[in-house]
Amino acid sequence: MRDKGKKDVSGGLDVSLVSGEEKCYDPNDTTLTFVEGDDDMDCKDYKSLRARMSCGHSVTPMSLTSWCHQLLDQGESRFVCGQPDCNAEWSHEEVCKMALLTPEEIKYFEKKMLSSTVMNYLETISKLLNLKVQK
Repeated sequence: MRDKGKKDVSGGLDVSLVSGEEKCYDPNDTTLTFVEGDDDMDCKDYKSLRARMSCGHSVTPMSLTSWCHQLLDQGESRFVCGQPDCNAEWSHEEVCKMALLTPEEIKYFEKKMLSSTVMNYLETISKLLNLKVQK
């Protein structure tokens, strides 16, 4: 159930299909900044500890994976925070680390990012040439 004005970032995706099971942060990982309270991206109450992203919003690996997966499925090639009034762009490296992406997920994300980048480039060239690119 949604509350506190959170965006529904699931997009109908079953993240468990991407990763197999719920990913959780290692509480002994000193490279992460753990925070108390709600996951700013979670509408499903994932069990993992919450960690702070570079923009200051808190996530679980599952909610971050789901959000980034949704962005890629919408044709985006960049990872941008999904919170209102936060236009922070996260690096690929930060997303891989904070979402605990598996090698398969990394490959999938990179393939989707490349595909989106190429399509955006072709659309830009098409507009410049006044042509229409078939999707």
